[in-house]
Amino acid sequence: MTDFMPPAMPSKPSALPEARPRASRAAALRAAANSIATPTRSASSLAAAAHQLLQGLTGKRVPRLGQVRQRLQHAEASWDLRELEHALRALQEASAAVDFLPGRGRSFPVAEFRRQADGVGAAVQRLASASVHFIGRHAADATATRLLWAELVMEARSIDKRVRQGLAWLRDMGQELAARRACATAEVSQRALQELGRRGEALEDKLHLVQGLCGAARAARSLGDQTQAHRCALRNLLQEEVRPASVKLRQRLQALLEAGAARAPEPAELLVAIDSRHELEVAVTRAAAELHHLQALQGELATQLAWTAQKEKPLA
Repeated sequence: MTDFMPPAMPSKPSALPEARPRASRAAALRAAANSIATPTRSASSLAAAAHQLLQGLTGKRVPRLGQVRQRLQHAEASWDLRELEHALRALQEASAAVDFLPGRGRSFPVAEFRRQADGVGAAVQRLASASVHFIGRHAADATATRLLWAELVMEARSIDKRVRQGLAWLRDMGQELAARRACATAEVSQRALQELGRRGEALEDKLHLVQGLCGAARAARSLGDQTQAHRCALRNLLQEEVRPASVKLRQRLQALLEAGAARAPEPAELLVAIDSRHELEVAVTRAAAELHHLQALQGELATQLAWTAQKEKPLA
């Protein structure tokens, strides 16, 4: 099932400000990143500029990043693969329980074989229902999720650029303070320079916290990309391997039941059905392995998003 494209957004930016075209959004972020003019060389001016930059980040930009992270966190938390996992396991067990070869000297057990075939049919229907739900959810959410991740990364990159500018100002401030300390002789001047140095160190520590938040957001994006890729892989396995193999096995079992009502199935007929079961078991095993990998990734992503949220708290 291919992903749905998002509907065209209205031209008025006031309707959905978060859904502006990516190009204009990127331009706005670049403009914001360059909005603070370079301060003069004096240490106090550099400290004031770094403080103003930090206030802008913690007052607007970090909360905005947190809103996008929260939307992603809620979306990811709503993914539940347990029913799909149970359905795959039930089909594995039902297909393995089919006994194609009657005991020595016994006729083909039509009634028992029908019960086993019905068990496979019920398991196939359960898996089909769970697969349709998974595939439909993926198709509906994939595009919106990609846009959210893109917005998260753009915000993180813009914030990180401003943080690096603030840290550069503080490095210049440190150099200026070192030069002034070498020349200052009065005790009051020394104390003032020390106080300004402590202020710069506090600002630097806070900017490093913001920088750590950006790194956590980028790590979450990497896990998000991996999660999306494995959802696509599982979707393809369900559509292209598991479903066709399920249909084929059910057809082979039905053919054996129809033949068994009048005569014992031929060995060639049994071998064809056995091969179909093997094909299904291979497909289901591959899908189950992919699902388990996806579940592990979803757990890692949830942990990383929670860690990103923790990184935001000292900046509130």
